[in-house]
Amino acid sequence: MRGCESRVFVAMLGGGAGTLGSLGEIGLDIQDGIAERLGMGSMSNPSRTIGDHLVEYITILALLSATCSKIGREVYTQMKQEFGEVEEPVPEGTVGSSTMPQKRNPKLAQDIVAGAAQVRALVPLALEAMQTEHEADRTTSVMMDKALNEACILTGDILQRMVNLFAGIRVFPERMRENLDLSGGLIMSEAIMLELGRQIGRQQAHDAVYEAAQASFIEGKSFADCLAEEPDVSARMTPEQIQALLDPTAYTGACRLFAERGAVQAREVANSLSE
Repeated sequence: MRGCESRVFVAMLGGGAGTLGSLGEIGLDIQDGIAERLGMGSMSNPSRTIGDHLVEYITILALLSATCSKIGREVYTQMKQEFGEVEEPVPEGTVGSSTMPQKRNPKLAQDIVAGAAQVRALVPLALEAMQTEHEADRTTSVMMDKALNEACILTGDILQRMVNLFAGIRVFPERMRENLDLSGGLIMSEAIMLELGRQIGRQQAHDAVYEAAQASFIEGKSFADCLAEEPDVSARMTPEQIQALLDPTAYTGACRLFAERGAVQAREVANSLSE
């Protein structure tokens, strides 16, 4: 949003045909003065037939909305009973279904996803509105005004719902851990392979872990037991070492760094906006 300000938020005073025919060159100074009073930039070539900056703004709103939609869809998915890892705020008395009293639906997330789809659909309309003749054309102005107004209204609604969603979101780490354990440790096969590969080479380690993983899945046996039965593994790892490598909390890579760095950046942006 900050990067587009100098291009998007510009004042335009060009007259009916964009020639400043009634004012002459002094009209540029007048346009600059108007822009200054409005806290905006001044359009370098004032013309009612140029819509690039408006389309850029609508497209940026669509990108912002799409990002919100991705976040909202993640909450929507993780709120399903099969996952149960997060839940958006559900105020007391909220009715999830007229026929199923037990339902707790992600209404905020659903509205965000639906609204974002509508914003994205306005981008083609805005691009079409750019196809203005050499003279100002009310036909394309009507199209551009519709795209611009609806994009702003919808994006504002989406952002407010995002605020409401994350002001009261609930997180269930116990359920997250249960879900991590659903595969019986199979999701940690990479950690086993990499550690084993340091001793016997990556390809041979991959083959050994692959065989253990397939046996665990097909035969319904413990992955740890299947690993212990693989000669290449058992000859180089103790059962305790295998169990330690099967712990998903010990294999999070740079996640903590990303989270902490992101939090710092978010606070900096929030502080700058409040100032």
